[in-house]
Amino acid sequence: MKKKVGIYTFITGILFLITGIAKSLNVSAFSDLITQYGFDRLSFLAPFIVLAEVFFGLLLIFNLGLKHTAVACMFLTALFTLIYFYGFAFNGIEDCGCFGEITVLNTSFVFTFIRNAVLIYLLIVVWRNSENSWKMNKWIAGFVLAVMCMVAFISGYTYRSASKIQNTGKYATSTVDNTILKEFVSTSGDSTYLVFVFTYFCPHCMNSIENLKQYESLDIVDKVIGIALEDTIAERKFREIFKPEFVIKNYPAKILFRLTNSFPVAYYIKHNSIVAEISGELPCGYIFAQKIR
Repeated sequence: MKKKVGIYTFITGILFLITGIAKSLNVSAFSDLITQYGFDRLSFLAPFIVLAEVFFGLLLIFNLGLKHTAVACMFLTALFTLIYFYGFAFNGIEDCGCFGEITVLNTSFVFTFIRNAVLIYLLIVVWRNSENSWKMNKWIAGFVLAVMCMVAFISGYTYRSASKIQNTGKYATSTVDNTILKEFVSTSGDSTYLVFVFTYFCPHCMNSIENLKQYESLDIVDKVIGIALEDTIAERKFREIFKPEFVIKNYPAKILFRLTNSFPVAYYIKHNSIVAEISGELPCGYIFAQKIR
């Protein structure tokens, strides 16, 4: 039995470690997935969930506090399974997001439930047949600390570009005519617009373009308007790569920086009012519609 518990502990520990590290590679995507599940206000927990999974995985691998760790892991697994069921049943979400960017490991609805049931069984065996020792040498402590620091850094790096949709931005809740935006766009009271301000060389701007294309095609807004920092050479390459169908207005830095010097930023306009300001990479149309609702 001791050998079996050791194997189960290692398997469950590796699984938690992999899921945590995989999610850390793109915490913004994991945060957006939480929003798709219908828990927009809890999306900020994404980095903490990643760190918790990695931490518990390391505790299991090094046999630290196994009884408490197994119970905590059982609780997390059961909770995530219930949330996945809710998302699948009520929001049509098929992606469990368990393995983040390693999409090949994100399995079907049925297999996800089977896998989680097996995982809970293994953790029950570990809980029932292990001691609650917290003994560790300085090398193990150093390794655990190093891995946690590394994952925290990666999570922070991949989370910093997450979009923030707010109605308390610089111009949010103002009418277009009462802001400097009136010098850049003309709007109609019976239409909705998304004004996307970007540069041709900003990687976060480039990562937003395919999402931006959805806003008109999916009828999320009536019209998309691009406002860009003037750069003839970069614009030519941009058009060759992305083939944008929306209108783009170019302005020199001296003029554009009067509007903003932070890129990308977008403004959602309805009834000639700026309803929301979106900073950072633009979310896909589905997520935007969920948040704005």
